[in-house]
Amino acid sequence: MAATPYDFTSTTYGTKKRRFSLPRLRAASFGGGFGLLVIAIGLLVIGLGWNGMAGGGGEVNGVPNLNAQLPWLISGGILGLALVVFGAAMIVVHNARTDRARLEAKLDELVQVVSRGSAMTAYPSERTAAPASRSTAAGTFIAGASAFHDPGCRLVQGRDDVTYVTTVEAADQNLKPCRVCKPATASA
Repeated sequence: MAATPYDFTSTTYGTKKRRFSLPRLRAASFGGGFGLLVIAIGLLVIGLGWNGMAGGGGEVNGVPNLNAQLPWLISGGILGLALVVFGAAMIVVHNARTDRARLEAKLDELVQVVSRGSAMTAYPSERTAAPASRSTAAGTFIAGASAFHDPGCRLVQGRDDVTYVTTVEAADQNLKPCRVCKPATASA
Protein backbone atom coordinates (compact mmCIF):
# COMPACT_ATOMS: atom_id res chain seq x y z
CA MET A 1 0.00 0.00 0.00
CA ALA A 2 1.45 3.36 -0.97
CA ALA A 3 1.91 5.98 1.73
CA THR A 4 0.15 9.28 1.46
CA PRO A 5 1.08 12.60 3.09
CA TYR A 6 -1.80 12.04 5.54
CA ASP A 7 -0.43 8.77 6.90
CA PHE A 8 1.44 8.90 10.19
CA THR A 9 3.60 6.05 11.40
CA SER A 10 4.84 5.84 14.93
CA THR A 11 7.58 3.59 16.25
CA THR A 12 7.70 5.04 19.78
CA TYR A 13 5.70 2.16 21.24
CA GLY A 14 8.23 -0.62 20.63
CA THR A 15 8.18 -2.44 17.32
CA LYS A 16 4.45 -2.00 16.85
CA LYS A 17 3.56 0.56 14.19
CA ARG A 18 0.33 2.49 14.30
CA ARG A 19 -1.06 4.06 11.21
CA PHE A 20 -3.64 6.79 11.11
CA SER A 21 -5.50 7.62 7.93
CA LEU A 22 -7.05 11.03 7.76
CA PRO A 23 -9.97 11.46 5.38
CA ARG A 24 -9.38 13.64 2.37
CA LEU A 25 -12.02 16.31 2.16
CA ARG A 26 -12.36 18.25 -1.03
CA ALA A 27 -14.54 21.31 -1.04
CA ALA A 28 -15.11 20.98 -4.78
CA SER A 29 -16.65 17.53 -4.39
CA PHE A 30 -19.59 18.73 -2.29
CA GLY A 31 -19.88 22.31 -3.56
CA GLY A 32 -23.24 21.80 -5.27
CA GLY A 33 -24.84 20.08 -2.29
CA PHE A 34 -23.43 22.65 0.14
CA GLY A 35 -24.75 25.42 -2.11
CA LEU A 36 -28.24 23.91 -1.93
CA LEU A 37 -27.93 23.73 1.86
CA VAL A 38 -26.93 27.41 2.04
CA ILE A 39 -29.92 28.32 -0.17
CA ALA A 40 -32.26 26.35 2.13
CA ILE A 41 -30.83 28.12 5.19
CA GLY A 42 -31.25 31.49 3.42
CA LEU A 43 -34.90 30.73 2.65
CA LEU A 44 -35.43 29.66 6.28
CA VAL A 45 -33.90 32.94 7.52
CA ILE A 46 -36.17 34.90 5.16
CA GLY A 47 -39.17 32.98 6.52
CA LEU A 48 -38.14 33.63 10.13
CA GLY A 49 -37.69 37.33 9.37
CA TRP A 50 -41.11 37.52 7.75
CA ASN A 51 -42.71 35.64 10.63
CA GLY A 52 -41.05 37.89 13.21
CA MET A 53 -42.08 41.00 11.31
CA ALA A 54 -45.68 39.94 10.76
CA GLY A 55 -46.10 38.26 14.15
CA GLY A 56 -45.62 39.46 17.67
CA GLY A 57 -42.09 40.75 17.06
CA GLY A 58 -43.36 43.61 14.89
CA GLU A 59 -45.83 44.92 17.45
CA VAL A 60 -45.43 47.37 20.28
CA ASN A 61 -48.12 47.01 22.99
CA GLY A 62 -50.20 44.89 20.60
CA VAL A 63 -50.14 47.50 17.82
CA PRO A 64 -48.12 46.86 14.60
CA ASN A 65 -45.29 49.37 14.46
CA LEU A 66 -42.98 50.00 11.51
CA ASN A 67 -40.05 50.75 13.81
CA ALA A 68 -40.44 47.29 15.38
CA GLN A 69 -40.90 45.52 12.02
CA LEU A 70 -37.89 47.05 10.26
CA PRO A 71 -35.17 45.19 12.22
CA TRP A 72 -36.88 41.86 11.47
CA LEU A 73 -37.16 42.76 7.80
CA ILE A 74 -33.53 43.87 7.51
CA SER A 75 -31.97 41.04 9.51
CA GLY A 76 -34.15 38.28 8.10
CA GLY A 77 -34.69 39.52 4.58
CA ILE A 78 -31.27 40.85 3.66
CA LEU A 79 -29.32 38.10 5.45
CA GLY A 80 -31.56 35.45 3.89
CA LEU A 81 -31.24 37.02 0.46
CA ALA A 82 -27.46 37.16 0.83
CA LEU A 83 -27.39 33.46 1.77
CA VAL A 84 -29.56 32.54 -1.23
CA VAL A 85 -27.31 34.50 -3.61
CA PHE A 86 -24.16 33.00 -2.05
CA GLY A 87 -25.59 29.46 -2.32
CA ALA A 88 -26.56 30.04 -5.96
CA ALA A 89 -23.04 31.32 -6.68
CA MET A 90 -21.61 28.18 -5.07
CA ILE A 91 -23.74 26.00 -7.34
CA VAL A 92 -22.68 27.96 -10.42
CA VAL A 93 -18.99 27.68 -9.48
CA HIS A 94 -19.39 23.96 -8.75
CA ASN A 95 -21.02 23.37 -12.13
CA ALA A 96 -18.31 25.38 -13.90
CA ARG A 97 -15.59 23.33 -12.19
CA THR A 98 -17.34 20.09 -13.07
CA ASP A 99 -17.70 21.15 -16.70
CA ARG A 100 -14.06 22.23 -16.84
CA ALA A 101 -12.96 18.88 -15.39
CA ARG A 102 -15.04 17.05 -18.02
CA LEU A 103 -13.58 19.17 -20.80
CA GLU A 104 -10.03 18.60 -19.53
CA ALA A 105 -10.67 14.85 -19.43
CA LYS A 106 -11.99 14.93 -23.00
CA LEU A 107 -9.03 17.04 -24.09
CA ASP A 108 -6.61 14.56 -22.50
CA GLU A 109 -8.44 11.74 -24.28
CA LEU A 110 -8.23 13.65 -27.56
CA VAL A 111 -4.50 14.27 -27.08
CA GLN A 112 -3.96 10.55 -26.45
CA VAL A 113 -5.91 9.62 -29.57
CA VAL A 114 -4.02 12.14 -31.69
CA SER A 115 -0.68 10.95 -30.32
CA ARG A 116 -1.68 7.36 -31.03
CA GLY A 117 -2.68 8.46 -34.51
CA SER A 118 0.68 10.06 -35.16
CA ALA A 119 2.39 6.95 -33.80
CA MET A 120 0.31 4.88 -36.20
CA THR A 121 1.42 7.02 -39.12
CA ALA A 122 5.05 6.76 -38.03
CA TYR A 123 4.78 2.98 -37.87
CA PRO A 124 2.16 1.92 -40.39
CA SER A 125 -0.20 -0.82 -39.37
CA GLU A 126 -1.47 -3.64 -41.51
CA ARG A 127 -4.35 -1.44 -42.69
CA THR A 128 -1.98 1.11 -44.23
CA ALA A 129 0.45 -1.52 -45.51
CA ALA A 130 -2.12 -3.16 -47.79
CA PRO A 131 -2.74 -0.12 -50.01
CA ALA A 132 0.98 0.55 -50.14
CA SER A 133 1.69 -2.90 -51.52
CA ARG A 134 -0.95 -2.36 -54.20
CA SER A 135 0.73 0.87 -55.31
CA THR A 136 4.13 -0.86 -55.21
CA ALA A 137 2.84 -3.58 -57.49
CA ALA A 138 1.87 -0.82 -59.91
CA GLY A 139 5.48 0.41 -59.79
CA THR A 140 4.95 3.74 -57.98
CA PHE A 141 7.50 4.74 -55.35
CA ILE A 142 8.37 7.85 -53.34
CA ALA A 143 11.61 9.56 -54.31
CA GLY A 144 13.94 10.67 -51.55
CA ALA A 145 17.26 12.50 -51.76
CA SER A 146 19.32 9.40 -52.52
CA ALA A 147 16.83 6.51 -52.27
CA PHE A 148 13.35 5.56 -53.33
CA HIS A 149 10.82 4.27 -50.82
CA ASP A 150 7.68 2.20 -50.69
CA PRO A 151 4.66 4.52 -50.00
CA GLY A 152 4.12 2.71 -46.68
CA CYS A 153 7.71 3.24 -45.51
CA ARG A 154 7.97 4.80 -42.05
CA LEU A 155 10.77 7.09 -43.18
CA VAL A 156 8.49 9.03 -45.55
CA GLN A 157 5.16 8.55 -43.74
CA GLY A 158 3.42 11.83 -42.99
CA ARG A 159 5.58 13.99 -45.25
CA ASP A 160 3.82 16.45 -47.52
CA ASP A 161 6.69 17.20 -49.89
CA VAL A 162 6.93 13.78 -51.58
CA THR A 163 7.55 13.11 -55.24
CA TYR A 164 6.22 9.93 -56.79
CA VAL A 165 8.41 8.11 -59.29
CA THR A 166 8.24 4.88 -61.25
CA THR A 167 10.94 2.23 -61.32
CA VAL A 168 12.35 3.62 -64.58
CA GLU A 169 12.46 7.21 -63.23
CA ALA A 170 14.16 6.01 -60.02
CA ALA A 171 16.83 4.27 -62.10
CA ASP A 172 17.28 7.40 -64.26
CA GLN A 173 17.86 9.52 -61.13
CA ASN A 174 20.33 6.95 -59.72
CA LEU A 175 18.16 6.36 -56.65
CA LYS A 176 18.93 3.29 -54.56
CA PRO A 177 16.22 1.21 -52.84
CA CYS A 178 15.52 2.09 -49.21
CA ARG A 179 17.25 -0.13 -46.65
CA VAL A 180 14.21 -0.11 -44.36
CA CYS A 181 11.29 -0.92 -46.67
CA LYS A 182 13.32 -2.58 -49.48
CA PRO A 183 10.99 -1.55 -52.33
CA ALA A 184 12.98 -3.34 -55.06
CA THR A 185 12.51 -6.71 -53.36
CA ALA A 186 8.79 -6.02 -52.88
CA SER A 187 8.25 -5.25 -56.58
CA ALA A 188 10.29 -8.25 -57.74
